[in-house]
Amino acid sequence: MNAFRKNIVSWLVYDLGNSFFVTAISGLFLGQWLILDNKLDDIWYGAGFSIATIFVLISSPFLGAWSDRIGKRMPFLKWTTIGLFIFNGLVALVAVSNIPMSQRVFVVLGLTIIVQCLYQISLIFYNSLLKEVSTEENRGKISGLGEGFGQLGWLFGSVILLPFANGAITLFGEPGRHQVFIPAFIISTLLMLPLLFWFREQSQKKEQFQKTDDCQQNSIAKKTIEGIKQLFNKNKNVGIFLVAFSLISDIVLTLTLYFAVAMDALYKINENTKVFIFAIFLICTTVFGYIFGKFGDRFGHKLILVISCFILIVITTIFFFSSSLGILYLVAILAGASGGGYFVLSRSLMIKISPQNQLGEYFGFYSTFARVASIFAPLVWGNNNFIAKRLFGFKISSCRHGDGWIFSNWDFDFIKG
Repeated sequence: MNAFRKNIVSWLVYDLGNSFFVTAISGLFLGQWLILDNKLDDIWYGAGFSIATIFVLISSPFLGAWSDRIGKRMPFLKWTTIGLFIFNGLVALVAVSNIPMSQRVFVVLGLTIIVQCLYQISLIFYNSLLKEVSTEENRGKISGLGEGFGQLGWLFGSVILLPFANGAITLFGEPGRHQVFIPAFIISTLLMLPLLFWFREQSQKKEQFQKTDDCQQNSIAKKTIEGIKQLFNKNKNVGIFLVAFSLISDIVLTLTLYFAVAMDALYKINENTKVFIFAIFLICTTVFGYIFGKFGDRFGHKLILVISCFILIVITTIFFFSSSLGILYLVAILAGASGGGYFVLSRSLMIKISPQNQLGEYFGFYSTFARVASIFAPLVWGNNNFIAKRLFGFKISSCRHGDGWIFSNWDFDFIKG
């Protein structure tokens, strides 16, 4: 296998492994363990992710600009990955420890905040490496493959971790959903390691590394602030895109946190059915992410992205205002298809419209805008549900998502790409 193929394979497999542990700390397992099993209010779970988002919001543009200055992504990705190994392992150990459950849930929640920070920061450098493993002609296709492998991580994670969650397999301590973290840690670590050893980033010219003054933190911070100003001045096209991207990502990421809890409240289905529905969603995300990526290469990334967003608008509304199991299956299929297309095409369109010598910095903005609205979204969701479950019923929380859908699609119409 030549170096370029090793780069592609290790890049794809890394996302497979990364997604595996993220599945464990998602709404399907961690969210239900905290909210349903240990009776924490939704707002506690959402607040943890909001804290992680605030940290990423502050640090990601700076780190992205830093990587641009030294001309390398891999050193940053290696260190964040090592951090993930450490804190993923701590989550797994604490979850099955003898610490009293009332204290254990908060320790695990605190550790998962750190995991979320490291995971979100790692995506800055991981996404920037897309340019290393693709060409202008096949970028949508490779981005689709990357998204597909990430969704396979969610799919395999959901299926493999299910027997640990439902008590069929217990490794240490008492049975329950907290058993999923040990196998998730082991498998994700094994799958993420090849990138650290195989991936060879293209070397830069020596002159870029001899300008040590430019790599000083003050210079980087100044450049980052200037880059933010340019988003809405010189590079308005990117700024408009990121605003729209933020509004949609707010909804998608919030639903990812709470979808299992929402299915439990709205559709009254058991654990096996939840995983089956989720598997359908992920299979459709994987398959259609690749297909939408190919369509984007052929018909234009912006056009196919807008179509994906429109499908998401309709299907999300149906999800919250129905309780039919048949409708839920339809939602899983169409949400998977459109969601896969959305993330695949957003990433490839971002590369197309960004300054090519500032990809690290601009993917820092990409990560920031993906999460900026979700600082408040989980908190609003949790607060709404705290009130709504006592007064109106669970469905009231869905109403807050309508504005985001409308304005994000309006914004996409102004993007040139």
